[in-house]
Formats: sequence, structure tokens, C-alpha cells
Amino acid sequence: MIRSMTGYGRASGETSLGEVRVEVRSLNHRFLDLNIRAPKELSALEMEMRDLIRSKVYRGKVDLTLRIEGTSEGPPRMRLEVDWGLIETYLGALEAIKERYGLEGRPNLEHILWARELLSFREVEVQKEVWEELRPVVLEALEALLESRRREGQKIQEDLEARLERVRQYLGEIEERAPRVVEEYRRRLSERLKQLLTGEFEQGRFEQEVVYFAERSDITEEVVRLRSHLEEFRRRLQGEGPVGRALDFLLQEMNRETNTIGSKANDLEIVQRVLAIKEEIEKLREQVQNME
Repeated sequence: MIRSMTGYGRASGETSLGEVRVEVRSLNHRFLDLNIRAPKELSALEMEMRDLIRSKVYRGKVDLTLRIEGTSEGPPRMRLEVDWGLIETYLGALEAIKERYGLEGRPNLEHILWARELLSFREVEVQKEVWEELRPVVLEALEALLESRRREGQKIQEDLEARLERVRQYLGEIEERAPRVVEEYRRRLSERLKQLLTGEFEQGRFEQEVVYFAERSDITEEVVRLRSHLEEFRRRLQGEGPVGRALDFLLQEMNRETNTIGSKANDLEIVQRVLAIKEEIEKLREQVQNME
């Protein structure tokens, strides 16, 4: 079953870090474009999250947001770091200043706390083992996204199949009309020649002109190829996996064959059907742009 590129999914679950909430949104895009928003302490797990998304989604702009509601029972998310080397340098500088200017007193804790660069709080980077807890939550959100994309894809598929059927009907009308075009040309040409010439006109030359017109306006090959593209389009709709790019290519080929039929037809009724087919192809293309 085909899938749309637009969708939404979310999930939540308890982990040692606290309650984890995951939201995933996807929009149309020519390729797969991933954007992950997560706490800095999960930066070591970003590759795992990307790999999991790539295993489920093949095309579209995907935004994944992961939030953690911390608990007191979980591991610390911030730690205090002391720059011991800088403290040694700082204390040495204070002693040098005291000796140079004959100052009294000794450096104490207040002096160290006053120099903020000596102490800093940093987020604790989560170890990769925590991924085993986070993965089921991320996966649940992705499955919800895929289900959303499948539902939207079903609607698109129904519309595509209805439009394909209309194209088939128009093409059938063109095939039915095409043989009569040459006969009507023969009749019109004969009437014009009779009006222009007072005597008998050369039958052989007349037949040559009709044959030339029939060859020039023959659309058999184009009709056969267009019908083949229609069948391939429908076959891919019934398949599995991403098909958007393949269908977009088929629509380009269908449009090319339709244009050729219109340029060769030399008949108003056929041209009208060609215009109707081109309109359906354009609407098909608009829908295909939404497909994975």
C-alpha cells in the first residue's frame, strides 16, 4: 500500500531518565531530510535515532522532537566540573600579587567561588545503553506516523485510480475515433478537389495524398505506449515500498505520448480528449508529489 509523505505520530513512556515524550511530523520533500530535537545529554544517541527513522521512512521531511520530564530517582542530568589546573594557576597568581604588593591574608573559598570560570555545570551525556529504554518509545511514535501516512496514502490511491480510469476511457474514445479521421479526410479532400477541378482528377495522386495523411496522423504507437504506461502505473500502485519517484517518471512519459497524439491527430474530437487526458495527468502529478 502506498504512503503519503505527510503524517504525525507521538508516544510516551517511563525510563530511568524520567518520562520520555516523542513527537514525529513529516512533510513533502524530494529526499529524506531528518531533523532531530532532543536534550543535549542525548547527543550520543542521535545516530541511533537517525538509523531507526531511516529504517522506517524513505522520503519526506521528518521532524522528531524528544522531551524528558526528569525525576529525582533518575540519574543526574547536570554535574559540577572543577578546572583544577586553572585553580592552581589562579591561586598562584593571587600569591604572586600578595608578595609583590605586600598584601596580607590568604586566598580562601570565596575567592574561588567568585571566579566563575573555575567551576561550571555541564549536562551529563547519556550513555548508549539508555537507548534500549528509549528505542521502544521512539519506535511507537514512528509506527503511529507510518499509520497516519498509510491512511492518507489510501485516500491518494483511491483518487489516483479514479483518474487513471478516466484516462483509460478518454484513450479508448481516441482509439475508436482514430480510424474515422482518415476516412473523413478522404471525403473532405475529394469534395475540395471536385470543386476546384472541372474534369476528372488523377486517382493515383489522390490516393497517395490520403496514404501520406494516414501515415502522418497515425497514433497507434503512441496509444499503445500510453496504455502500457497506464498499466505500469497501476501495477506500481498495488506494490509495496516507496513509489513516488517512479510514478513521477511514468507521468512524464505519459505526458510526452499524449502531446504527440495531440500534434498528430488533426482532429478536433481527438484533441479535446487529449486536453482532458493532460488535465488528468496534471492532477495525477499533483497527487504523486505527496507520495513517498
